[in-house]
Amino acid sequence: MARKVLIAAGAVGTAAVVGFLMQMGTGKAPNPLLATAPVDTTALAVVTIPEPEEPRVELSDITLTSSLPETGPERRPLAAPTSAPRLQAMPDPSGDRLPGAAPMPSVATEPAPETPVETADCGVTLGAESSIAALVTLTFDAPCAPYTAVTFTHDGMTFGELTDSSGQLVITVPALSEDARFTAALPDGAQAEATAEVGSLLFYDRIVLQTRGRSGLTLHALEFGADYDDPGHVWAGAPRDPSIAARGEGGFLLMLGDPSLPDAELAQVYSFPSATALHGGDVALSVEAEVLRGTCGNEVGATISQIRSGARAGRQQVSIPMPGCDAVGDFLLLKTPMNDLKIASR
Repeated sequence: MARKVLIAAGAVGTAAVVGFLMQMGTGKAPNPLLATAPVDTTALAVVTIPEPEEPRVELSDITLTSSLPETGPERRPLAAPTSAPRLQAMPDPSGDRLPGAAPMPSVATEPAPETPVETADCGVTLGAESSIAALVTLTFDAPCAPYTAVTFTHDGMTFGELTDSSGQLVITVPALSEDARFTAALPDGAQAEATAEVGSLLFYDRIVLQTRGRSGLTLHALEFGADYDDPGHVWAGAPRDPSIAARGEGGFLLMLGDPSLPDAELAQVYSFPSATALHGGDVALSVEAEVLRGTCGNEVGATISQIRSGARAGRQQVSIPMPGCDAVGDFLLLKTPMNDLKIASR
């Protein structure tokens, strides 16, 4: 990830500093803390961007065609009947009776019983099971809601996912409280809840970046002096496996939410095993904002939450003023809303 960093003083949200990052062609980016060019970031008003209307396509002059050939040997027209169909009369059952025998009793025909139609159970269920690294596995089931958006909420964090063809969904979510409660809701209002006890959360520190839609925001962690693209650089491009944290070797990142959903709620969660880490030192935390066509010249909002030793240590909303559209493809660096992690040596 090649970047040129320019740091600027200012306030974003609650004491957030924004720096300007210019992409370069090749090579490793310099340390963001050494850049100097300022950018004015004092405007903090939130701007609501209206959603564009979807185009309508009208169809006309539609001709229906047949897959059968109009001529040729494969087309065999039905021959007209040469005579009217003949119906054979049923034999009179009375002709087979002996003289003087009583007439045969008539038998009433009962209609066949109707086969009951089985209807699907449209109930919505949610299961929660704690896992390694203070994670919780959620199992959502809605048989009557295939390929449907589901909104999950947990301790102030919200994200949207999409069910499969059977209306099911299995995801792994970082717990943000020891008594973790999760809610899953469908667009029609149907919802389900589940809880899980996550006692191992007190061994972890967590940072949550909550965004909506294509914001261009990414959460970055530089562990123990690592630079960009080093093994200690943890972000969406190098999220790591949670088993690393379970062994105390470093942190990991989980991306929550389906970005293909309209106006999707998304969350990025970085976790570090502060109480069981094998190494001591600092973990530098930051948020980068790429300037996109949909965000240039406007403001991008986000919510940042911090969990320290299983307890909430802070929650703040930030508003990032983006430069004009001539800067599309460049980056802004948001540094101060998050406190770096100080990891003690073991």
